[in-house]
Amino acid sequence: MIANSEAASTGPLRKPKGRLWRRAVGWCGILIAILFLGMFGILEAIAHRPLPGHKTLTAVEIRAEDAHLKQLGLVVRDGSFLKERPFERPWTSHSLLVPSGWSTRPFMIEALLGSHHLRANLLLSDLDVLEPIMERTYGGWDSAAARGWNWSGWFADWRDHLAARGSAEISLNEAFSPIDALIAFQRDNHTQIPLNRRSTVDGSQTALLDSTPNTRCVEIRASGRSLPIAADDAGQQVRKAKLWTIDATNLTSANYISMPSSYGTPQAVRCGSTWIALHRIGNQTRGVWSLMLNEMRLSSRQDRTHIERLADGIVYARLPTFISSNYENESRKGWAQRQPNDRVLIVDLRNNGGGSWGYGLETLKTWIDERRMVSWKNIGKWLTSSCLYAPLKWNQTIQSTPTILPGQKEFLQGLLDRMAQPYPPGCPRTVDSEPSQWTYAQRHADPKPGDLRIVALVNSGCGSDCELFTAQLASLPETIVVGTNTFGVGQFIQPGYSVLPHTGLTYRIALGRSDFYGDNRSFDGYGLDVDVILPQVDTLQPEQLRALTETLAKP
Repeated sequence: MIANSEAASTGPLRKPKGRLWRRAVGWCGILIAILFLGMFGILEAIAHRPLPGHKTLTAVEIRAEDAHLKQLGLVVRDGSFLKERPFERPWTSHSLLVPSGWSTRPFMIEALLGSHHLRANLLLSDLDVLEPIMERTYGGWDSAAARGWNWSGWFADWRDHLAARGSAEISLNEAFSPIDALIAFQRDNHTQIPLNRRSTVDGSQTALLDSTPNTRCVEIRASGRSLPIAADDAGQQVRKAKLWTIDATNLTSANYISMPSSYGTPQAVRCGSTWIALHRIGNQTRGVWSLMLNEMRLSSRQDRTHIERLADGIVYARLPTFISSNYENESRKGWAQRQPNDRVLIVDLRNNGGGSWGYGLETLKTWIDERRMVSWKNIGKWLTSSCLYAPLKWNQTIQSTPTILPGQKEFLQGLLDRMAQPYPPGCPRTVDSEPSQWTYAQRHADPKPGDLRIVALVNSGCGSDCELFTAQLASLPETIVVGTNTFGVGQFIQPGYSVLPHTGLTYRIALGRSDFYGDNRSFDGYGLDVDVILPQVDTLQPEQLRALTETLAKP
């Protein structure tokens, strides 16, 4: 607008003519190219530099960490917090712990500066640490074995490949290609070994069918290749839902399918002998650079928690990613307050990357009765229990924030107390199961007259604790879930963190497994289903949200 105003007052801008202008443009292009190549060269040089290993801790580091915990008001009840050799057997409840000074670099820095090469012999030594850790802690160990995965053979093949490469420096993709094979066999969006190799994260995409299939669909064509649809996996099947498009006055029936983004662009699905065209809707799950931009946007505080009134009786609540900076310092001044004539509450969970779902409950406590919602403990899950659980969870919390927040202190003290408990020699693995009291498949929107209707607005950017919160909302009969399928990062849960001591690479490992639907379907990369499909879910404007709620309110 400013440029247009200047043009109106000074006349149209004219490009300088002649050789001088062309030379200036040329030199600018050369300078930009030199700067880009120079930066790329620096980053590539850093990326090729192997990270230092972390195998032992000094007495100074151990005493400093004890003093740091005492200063924070935390109590270590069984001696020093850190071990001199945290990555060596015998495993104890203080193994794998790292000093808070070893904090994991933020994703953007890790993506730019993280090592992209390593020495094969260093990783070979790290496998002697990783294998017993995964055996004792990985939430997907039993489920993969039950489907035929040979863990000992997998590690043996991995060792053979690294041994053949000697001390050569190899790329991360070559070094961790066995992880790719594991993820292809059992998709797990919470486990990342190493953490800066984000290509293993694979969220969902949603596609509409052109017509209604008359028989079971058995095959997908995406980006020119065909992939089978497993008959015994409900997560891969075609779903039925209602459809709403902008300017529509009624809902229509639709069929859609969800699939991992790694499949490529959906083209068609074969049902019996008939191929039905597919049309992807919503934004495809973002790649690595878009995730970096999203982190920048969150850190710049452009996506704020707020509750506002869109129209008489229609209230909009924006719940961004469940992290402390989005909630704990947020002023509630000016937020809409509950009124007797409120009819609809829109809970916007789009692009909420997870965190701690308790922030969502706290924000909506005057709007929703938490006692009527399914609780986390009533959703079926299996959690590994060994002496290594508490230290891996500790590393996740202590490394993710520079300071301990009030809400974290109680949790961390609980982990310290758990570490102080006696564990059997050898740190054996056990699995604690919690049976399901409610499943997402049981949701049924059936609001009573006069109830405040809840519209849970989700898309492929809603993951982890955002999906848990969506399921909790969906357990209420007045809730309807609209948008596109969520990301799908909740089948393997409770991530814990540590470091591979010889290569110095940070990794994340899921310590449990959940079952939102109660039928063990694939969830990671497929997400939660929706009741109403919204092709324009990522770009809805306030006036369109009002029109949507009016349509949903029709009998």
